[in-house]
Amino acid sequence: MSRPTDVRFALQRPLGRRALLRGVLAASTAGIGAYAFGCGGKRRAAPALLPITPGLLTQEFVIGQDSRFTLGVLDRIGKPMKDAAVHVRFVTIQDDGVTGSLRGEVDMHPVELKGAGVEAPTGSAGAGAGVPFYLTRAPFDVARTWGAEVIVAPKDGTEPSSTRLLFEVLPGTLSPAIGSAPPASRNETAATAADGGRLCSRDPACPLHDQVIADILGKGRPLVVQFSTPRHCAGPFCGPVLEALLNRHAAYRDRVDFVHIEVWRDFASRTYRETVTEWKVPSEPYTFFIGRDGKVLSRLEAVFADEELDASLEQLVAP
Repeated sequence: MSRPTDVRFALQRPLGRRALLRGVLAASTAGIGAYAFGCGGKRRAAPALLPITPGLLTQEFVIGQDSRFTLGVLDRIGKPMKDAAVHVRFVTIQDDGVTGSLRGEVDMHPVELKGAGVEAPTGSAGAGAGVPFYLTRAPFDVARTWGAEVIVAPKDGTEPSSTRLLFEVLPGTLSPAIGSAPPASRNETAATAADGGRLCSRDPACPLHDQVIADILGKGRPLVVQFSTPRHCAGPFCGPVLEALLNRHAAYRDRVDFVHIEVWRDFASRTYRETVTEWKVPSEPYTFFIGRDGKVLSRLEAVFADEELDASLEQLVAP
């Protein structure tokens, strides 16, 4: 980050990933209703315009690392934007909660997760269009509250919008860090679970529930462990990232082990599976790529782009 410059940073209420994704679904439903025909074949009404809404998708930012910083952006009718110009100014927030020190700024890259089965949920404004988002990496150098001023310029030339978000940079990761050995969990499998159907909320259940992490971790083969809940996710990410992994499973299964952990043991009571708490996963989805020696080589929090997933898999099988 660059040398600090004091600025006024009148903070708005931060919009986290869960809030953004609730907004995706709510805005999408509103948009669909606005376009629907009324009784007797009345003309369609124009959709109500909303503010352009960026939301922070990643949550684990750590000092001394090139942290992955991702944003989802909704347009004025609640549809995910895939080709806007997005610029971010990073500031550290001082103790008064208002004054910030400008530390750096960057243009974010538009990226997308695509492929068979990878799409926004049926009925949403972005259905069938893949999962677009914006990505950059930032070397945060102090553990404290930071702010991000997000400036979004739509491609149609309409007025750019500016939103300010808060986030925390931590002294260390909550979940298994790169270079560390994750817990050797004894997760349930299709063979040991009392109710095999609850092991995976995907319909039909995915085939990545046949191995126990403790039995294969560090035993000479790379391992991918993904925490996701396709049915109960806070938004449209868990299903797509699991489908993306399944799309590559056949090409890598002879060289790499794959395990999917359904986040909830009981969604109604909000009871997490033991493996989720053992790994201290702060959000879902989260995908870990673990080398032959049982140590984490890379991690992808929330949604990822096709090229990020492919690069992480190729790193696992490299000589």
